[in-house]
Amino acid sequence: MPAKPIDNERRACDAVARVLEERHSATRANAISPEDVRVGPPVEYVFDLASRTYALEHAVVEAFDGQIHKDVDFAAFVAPIETALDRHMPSPGSYRLTFAIHPSQGLKPKRIPEVQAAIIAWVREAAAAMHAECPAVPTQSRGPHGNESHRRGTVEGVDLHLHREIGWSLPEVAYGRIFCGRFAPPDYKTLRVERMRAALAKKLPKLQSWKDTGARSVLLLENRDLSLSNHVVILEAAEEALKGRRDAPDEIWLVDTTISTEWNVWCLMRDGLSFPDEETPFRYRDFRPGDLADVGAV
Repeated sequence: MPAKPIDNERRACDAVARVLEERHSATRANAISPEDVRVGPPVEYVFDLASRTYALEHAVVEAFDGQIHKDVDFAAFVAPIETALDRHMPSPGSYRLTFAIHPSQGLKPKRIPEVQAAIIAWVREAAAAMHAECPAVPTQSRGPHGNESHRRGTVEGVDLHLHREIGWSLPEVAYGRIFCGRFAPPDYKTLRVERMRAALAKKLPKLQSWKDTGARSVLLLENRDLSLSNHVVILEAAEEALKGRRDAPDEIWLVDTTISTEWNVWCLMRDGLSFPDEETPFRYRDFRPGDLADVGAV
């Protein structure tokens, strides 16, 4: 059974609310979750703060359609491969194994262990050959990057790229490690904007209903993608997707949850101004997710 994506929306709302409280030197009051209590348009979280009502709506942003579910599938597919190879690669050297964006697509469940085993064997053989080409750490005279080598292959229909790096500046703790990632889709920048447009079309009408009552509308974007996304490219996609719309929210915030132990919170846009807090003490905030509350939960 595929793993269920993590639901962070209520704690992400709490994180943004805490930054707003700090910014306004005030405490939120009369907080409700309209989705739970069925009062007003069904957004995630509504509260009063500094004589204003704030309405927050959450959306997970993707670089392309179905990325979140593909992320879950990818993590499950590579876990046995990483377990077999990580810290057991020829040392010295650090390795990166890159897959197609959805390597398990089309594979029947009973075939997956066979494919994983074949990939492990291919990586071991390729790594041994790469290590034989440069078995010792190059001297500093070779430059800061030392030696890099690559191998490409297709194993049981899965496209692979193995990269080895070895150099005097590479820390010894990285020796024998392997890190797994994926190739980006060739048109993922265009796909990101399309996904952002779809998210705005779904979320902004609900926020506009609250805005029409005098509330301040806040769109909260959650990023779970470490490899293809960051706060800059997400803002750029939002700016492009907002063109032609008349229901832009008053504020757009980003909660980056890619690191499970520390979430980053940014204000991407306020009243049409991008990165409004860049030169202020509120540029961004870090939170431990365990310190945040599932606001509005009943």
